[in-house]
Amino acid sequence: MALELHVWGPAFGLDSIDPECLAAVTCFRNHVPREHWTLIASNDAAVSPDHRLPALNHRGTWTSGYTEIISYLTKQKYLHIDDDLTPLQKADSLACASFLATRGSGLLAMSLYVSPRAWAEITRPAYSSLLPFPLTWTVPPAIRTGAIEKVEHLGIGHLAAEVDAEESPSTLAETTSTGFLKLRDRLGPSKAMQPEHTAAIRFQHFAEDFYSVLDQLRGEKSFFLRDDDDDSGPSSIDFLVYGYLQLMRVQTPHPILKTVLEKSFARLVAFLHSKELSTRSYELPWRQPTPRGALGLIGRFAEGSIEATPGVGDSWRKWRKGGVISTYSNGTTDDVRDPTQLILAAGTLVAGVAALGATVLFRALSPFGAATHRFEPTRAKNSGFNQFGGIRYGRY
Repeated sequence: MALELHVWGPAFGLDSIDPECLAAVTCFRNHVPREHWTLIASNDAAVSPDHRLPALNHRGTWTSGYTEIISYLTKQKYLHIDDDLTPLQKADSLACASFLATRGSGLLAMSLYVSPRAWAEITRPAYSSLLPFPLTWTVPPAIRTGAIEKVEHLGIGHLAAEVDAEESPSTLAETTSTGFLKLRDRLGPSKAMQPEHTAAIRFQHFAEDFYSVLDQLRGEKSFFLRDDDDDSGPSSIDFLVYGYLQLMRVQTPHPILKTVLEKSFARLVAFLHSKELSTRSYELPWRQPTPRGALGLIGRFAEGSIEATPGVGDSWRKWRKGGVISTYSNGTTDDVRDPTQLILAAGTLVAGVAALGATVLFRALSPFGAATHRFEPTRAKNSGFNQFGGIRYGRY
């Protein structure tokens, strides 16, 4: 099996928690013979040199990202689903993919990651089921941080605000009916509508606008680029749209995306039930990922700790990718590795490993104040089993 597809694993009743991974899995299942590929829920972006999933390993050659994987497989003659597209259709496909990666990704981020209740009740537990300890401490928060950054361009990123440090840790953050954190009162020309209600309406507006663009692009066609009388079936962009829309239908505590889609865009819902997309021709060729081992887990935990450290994370990522490219006055470039940043990164690495060791030790200890059983010999005048030892109870 020459093709190894590495993805984020199943969640929410779907084959993957990530839209691009879900699109890749669906495309492979429908167009790549089962004996030609294996599916690995590695749940580790570091498996690829680009630190991105989905990632394809073809005899040692790595390709990351759904669009890039489709392009690679087309050149390698594994896929032919885009071979007959016209230049205009190819341009529309690229534009749609860019639209999904920006607006669609931002809406998914708001629904599954930024919303505190959705994050706490469904998304964070889903990642915890995919990741081994202690990566459950570093990977999900990093993913959520990236998701929060995506929504900034939508103009409602302030809903990602965390509970202020001045608030008591024992006090639960108050949320609105939309599932987002309730914001403090703001001064403004009108008090008739609270900011959180305004943000919820704006979020619904963005969702309607997003679905409208997709609905107009598809129109009355069976698929997004091909007419009804075309027997070629779906193209690569159809599978990508499928991945995004399926995740938007996830039942969140406040399912704005799901409600808008199913209530107002029947043609898109019908598209999701197309037999060319939803029918499983065979069971997925799942394969267990290579075990990371204790040292591998510690290394990934420490790396995640470094990336989450303010002032060090960016430098560490640049160092990991081979240094910082500097341009000199004569026009030449060179890779520069800042030893100061390396020292900071190494110090954080040591601190991360030490914290992990302390955590593992703490988890191995009995709870403080719990009953402790101590076995010691007792002095007994009578013969019998009690001469071999007794049990004393106490708290130590």
